Amino acid sequence: MRRRIAAAVIVAAGLATAGIAYAEGQPADPTVGPNPPAAAKAGQRPGGPGVLKGAIHGDLLIRGEDGATRTVTFDRGKITAISGTSITIERPDGVSVSKNVTDQTAFNGTPKDQLKAGMGAVVVSSGDTAERVISKDARAEKRQQRLEKRQDRLERRNERLEQRQGGLKPSSAVDDGLETILS
Repeated sequence: MRRRIAAAVIVAAGLATAGIAYAEGQPADPTVGPNPPAAAKAGQRPGGPGVLKGAIHGDLLIRGEDGATRTVTFDRGKITAISGTSITIERPDGVSVSKNVTDQTAFNGTPKDQLKAGMGAVVVSSGDTAERVISKDARAEKRQQRLEKRQDRLERRNERLEQRQGGLKPSSAVDDGLETILS
């Protein structure tokens, strides 16, 4: 009888030790509350660039300022037609989507009057009405302009550095002025 009790105590102690070792290697108990996505943990804002990269159509459940949720549809593609009352895009999968445009439709990127057929756009709609038209071409154009300005500044800086390293004066007008004084 004593042997059985001793054996049971040894087995129980072994199981307890194994259980504690296993529990230490497990994550903490889940907590109730917001758990930020990996992008937010990495220092990026949630829902930032790239979240829907490559998506061409979808229904999204969004939360409004009042806390209520509603469903909107987004379609990405090239504009095939735009007028004062509607916009039509053709998605990469070949589907053509037309939405009504109202005074409440917001245009981000390229203004409505500058949108043209062939430009890329994302149309966010509720039913048959476009709520928002986002043109990625306008952003790309602005990005290209900033890039060109940076390249111009870099070229000017490199020219100034070369002049300094070569012992040249920054301006030939200074040289001309000195020649006039010396002669």
